[in-house]
Amino acid sequence: MRINEIEPWLRKHGAEVQPTFLPTQFHAYLSTLPWAGSGIDWRDLPHRSLGLDDVSDEAVVDWARRTPIALHSHSLIIDSASEPGVLCRFEDAMRDFELLSNRPELYICGVDRVDGEVQPAFDHFIERRSFMTLIARI
Repeated sequence: MRINEIEPWLRKHGAEVQPTFLPTQFHAYLSTLPWAGSGIDWRDLPHRSLGLDDVSDEAVVDWARRTPIALHSHSLIIDSASEPGVLCRFEDAMRDFELLSNRPELYICGVDRVDGEVQPAFDHFIERRSFMTLIARI
């Protein structure tokens, strides 16, 4: 994540930078799934996808609301296992993920906050592939 460049967005949205511990855990979970090239091999995984050509931010939010990640109040966004991630509200993640990372692939998982503790749901996630497609595990 380009934390220095997105600092104003983080403040405006009450988002938090998550140290590499949580992104590393999320990446470890993703590594247990089948991969093809630079992304997950979705052929045998239940999923739903959305092409991002000419799609509004609100259409992305509406699409994401029909996926398991919407069961969670917050989301963790990562684009690397070795860099911090961003923890923010679900709707903010779905509207603004493109502003937060300039890498072609990124991953977003559901997160709940229980008694101040961050509780990720790694299996409720979305992959952005090649800037052009969102794919959600269902």
